[in-house]
Amino acid sequence: MKTSTFKYFGLALMAILMVSFTSCEVEIDSFYDDDNNGAGYYNRSADLCSRTWVSFYRDMDGNYCRQELDFFLDRTGIDYIRVEYPNGTVDQYEYNFRWSWENYAQTSIRMSYGPNDVSYLDDVYIGGNRLCGYLDGRNNFVEFQGKR
Repeated sequence: MKTSTFKYFGLALMAILMVSFTSCEVEIDSFYDDDNNGAGYYNRSADLCSRTWVSFYRDMDGNYCRQELDFFLDRTGIDYIRVEYPNGTVDQYEYNFRWSWENYAQTSIRMSYGPNDVSYLDDVYIGGNRLCGYLDGRNNFVEFQGKR
């Protein structure tokens, strides 16, 4: 009878450990962006939110584009894109998003534009009035200049 008691005790202990590990994983996701990571966390967010970030580029069709990103400390943001076509027509788009640091090192930003519409800026560098990184993949390096 002692063997079966230990067997059930072992199964119960195993179930408790599995539940504990699962809840730790859930906590880790919120831990990265709970604003309790020390002074460095606040400074990094403050740097990101301190200015409008501007980039100029040509899209796949050769149209001249200007993109502006604004990050706010309340974890919201605005993505503004202006496209100038060769015939003189201009389109402007403005998208709202929610952002968070995706990792503890604060080198990845998750930007959620809505359900199933998420972008990631990885290998983030902020310094010298510059924000850069890889947007949605290793083949798309982007660089923004700060505009105060």
